[in-house]
Amino acid sequence: MAVKHYRNLFCSFRGCIVNMATLFVDNLTVLDFSYLHAKRGLVGDSWIVDLTLGGDLDPQGMVFDFGHIKKAVKELLDEVADHKLIAPSDSDHLSADSEDGRTSLIWQYANGEVQMRAPDDSVLLMPGVEVSKGALTLFLTEKIRQIVPSNVRDVILRLRDEATGTSPYYHYSHGLKKHDGNCQRIAHGHRSRIEIFENGRRSRYWEKLWADRWEDIYIGTEEDLEGTYYLEEVPHHRFRYESAQGLFELMLPEDHCYLVDTDTTVELLADHIAAQLATEAPGKHFVIRAYEGVNKGAQSEAGIIRV
Repeated sequence: MAVKHYRNLFCSFRGCIVNMATLFVDNLTVLDFSYLHAKRGLVGDSWIVDLTLGGDLDPQGMVFDFGHIKKAVKELLDEVADHKLIAPSDSDHLSADSEDGRTSLIWQYANGEVQMRAPDDSVLLMPGVEVSKGALTLFLTEKIRQIVPSNVRDVILRLRDEATGTSPYYHYSHGLKKHDGNCQRIAHGHRSRIEIFENGRRSRYWEKLWADRWEDIYIGTEEDLEGTYYLEEVPHHRFRYESAQGLFELMLPEDHCYLVDTDTTVELLADHIAAQLATEAPGKHFVIRAYEGVNKGAQSEAGIIRV
């Protein structure tokens, strides 16, 4: 059941007190996406969405039915920003155009270039010179205002990171060409925690090592690697595949890529980390809990269990 609070607004010009009901929904959804950064290049991220709506009560005694919020607002956020590559359209680093339903973009930054050609639906060109929580909040708030009922006067959106405490995490981008949903888009990403247990005990050493190894990384499947090309003497990997949503092509600096010989589902990534650790530290047993964004992931284990 939705929880409602009330606040009193003093109307000095009328000398009256007006009650406005306020409805809040924490953890409405999580936006998993990638964006282009002037220094970091392609960055995968996961932002939790909290929503507050203020206004008059409708005939049901509600600001906005909670079920409708989950449906209408969440669907809007998913359609606009989730599982997309977000680029700031006013940045000098970006050149982009769209033709025949496909977006082509080039992002130039200190370490090289990010180039992508993909269906329009997989890209959000957002007004502004950078992608930040503040800029995306303003952009999405205006979108939400267009779909809420007329009795809703205030829309307050909050985007925040998951509180990971001391747990290491990494930012990665990827694409799943076999997926039957939006995960097939070649450049979407996550901010993910990792937990590693060595011989039954939590290992901060191995967690930090993998967090550093996959910091701002693109995890690509070897069979999707079309080739390696040099731009201004910097090697760039070019990935290409066709999925149900269309043809996807992505090129970015080689040193921002990590290749695996499987698809890049979180289950297979957890298996990959476990197998790598069993090779790097033979004779030990490892349990991996690899997250994909917030509160979801996969567990894998490898190595020798000593009795």
